[in-house]
Amino acid sequence: MPADRADLARRIAAATEGDTSRGLNYTTLFTMVRDHLGEAAAREVDVLGKGHRVDFFSYPIAEYLTSAWNALDRLEPALGSGEAVLAELGRRTVTGFIGSMLGRTALAMAGRDPRRLLGSAPSGYRGAVSYGERRVEWLGERRGRLVSRRDFMPPAFHAAVLLTGLRATDAAAPRVTWRETGFLDAVYDFEWGPAAPQALTA
Repeated sequence: MPADRADLARRIAAATEGDTSRGLNYTTLFTMVRDHLGEAAAREVDVLGKGHRVDFFSYPIAEYLTSAWNALDRLEPALGSGEAVLAELGRRTVTGFIGSMLGRTALAMAGRDPRRLLGSAPSGYRGAVSYGERRVEWLGERRGRLVSRRDFMPPAFHAAVLLTGLRATDAAAPRVTWRETGFLDAVYDFEWGPAAPQALTA
């Protein structure tokens, strides 16, 4: 099924000139397309036709969104669904971040403690994008919630980001569920450990 272009248009219309994303996020997107479909496809999904950006520079989120929707169209047949494409992009975004200097620093500070890592999630997001508001609420020793407002990427992407982050820690059997609370707003519940009830994963 083609990516929802009406949804894309709504997201782009809500963006301002100050809403930007780091080039590293673009690099992750284009590398994913390149890995599945080759170099030409990476350039073709890019709204600018380049297939690359400078990792530490910031670029308009509208360019990223259009490129991501183009990638959804191209990758859905190979990965099975739009949500599967978004989930892989979320996973790769975290692994790419962890491999960066900023990510290595954040991981070193948190160690493998899931509470410390998730507690630093809002600041991690601020380092990657200029927009949105996020806060972490703790609901128990191994249960919490990320409340996200005005984020342009769909929930399947962010659920995979959180799940991949948890898997980089000592969290056993991590799980993430989500619900949309409004346009560009969502709540993500996460938990881990044998005492946690079974839940859908991203």
